[in-house]
Amino acid sequence: METVVILDHNNKDIEGYKRMLEASREELDCKFFHSSAETVEYLRKYPVAVLISELEMPEMSGKEIFDIVEMVSPATVRVAMTQVKDVSETIGVFNQTRIFKMILKPFFLPEDLINPIHEALGHFHRLEAERKKQEKLEQELKELAKEEQELSKALESKKRKNRGISHVALGIIRGNLDTEVSGMGPKAASAASEVCEELLQEFMRYYLYESCDFNSHVEYLLKKFHHPENGCMMQIRNKTGHELPEGIMERIGYGMFLGGCMCQKILSSYRAVMLVEKEGKNYTMRIFCQYPGKGNIYRISDKRARKLVVDVIKELTKSLSAHMAMGTKERHFAIKLYFGKEKGRNE
Repeated sequence: METVVILDHNNKDIEGYKRMLEASREELDCKFFHSSAETVEYLRKYPVAVLISELEMPEMSGKEIFDIVEMVSPATVRVAMTQVKDVSETIGVFNQTRIFKMILKPFFLPEDLINPIHEALGHFHRLEAERKKQEKLEQELKELAKEEQELSKALESKKRKNRGISHVALGIIRGNLDTEVSGMGPKAASAASEVCEELLQEFMRYYLYESCDFNSHVEYLLKKFHHPENGCMMQIRNKTGHELPEGIMERIGYGMFLGGCMCQKILSSYRAVMLVEKEGKNYTMRIFCQYPGKGNIYRISDKRARKLVVDVIKELTKSLSAHMAMGTKERHFAIKLYFGKEKGRNE
């Protein structure tokens, strides 16, 4: 039970309060004081739900008592009791002090005292519930702020890493597109440049800033590269027997994307099959590409530009594999990209 403190310097009145509250002692924990100083000291040491105090006290005024209690025990609900002698003074105290209720003496029935106590306790419970709710909200806000700070740090770290990858990839592209290295004319170099930069932009836009599961990657890649009406077919199979871990998927996903780009940017039509397998702790992605052996095979007609795009994609795949292995303790990543003629087949 919450404690109710009743303060009155008049011993006769105190005895009267005790008699009135005798029948309610099982439900009300009341403490009685004659001294203002002792009352304040008690509130310093112990939690008190309600303080009922006579306004006209010899040591200090009721207003002074309530002002002190507001500092030492702000959660305590304050109730003033008085026999009104000076109406203006009483109203002034009520207006200038944070008092929940004022009750008038003398009390003729127990309910005259019991009812105000129950009202004050109800007000105390409402304030406590609101305080706990506020504390919970503040704690949740702190946790959200902490989580946001951690996410911001993680995002900034990821952005720094991604900028590094982007600079490396751009270096590969620009180095290979140098006219002295490639031996291509401006037109062919421009065509290859557009393909390679689009490849890199897609990488930065989608795969570095999104966290997706296997099915999400499959849906995106099929939308990007699977167009049977144009003779462009792509199949993707997860043969690991379970969903891929998020960290693995982020890395393997771009390997799939590179395979799809290899087909889309170079070939007029194709049939690509991508398999993700697990052997022990190792995850392996295999990409097979079959294309027509006759007719219009290549989308990029210039042979040197086509070779450059293939070299860039292979170099990105190689760099990606190395980056994968460096970014994990177990180093269980592998990308195998098959793209060439083998045993009389165009694969």
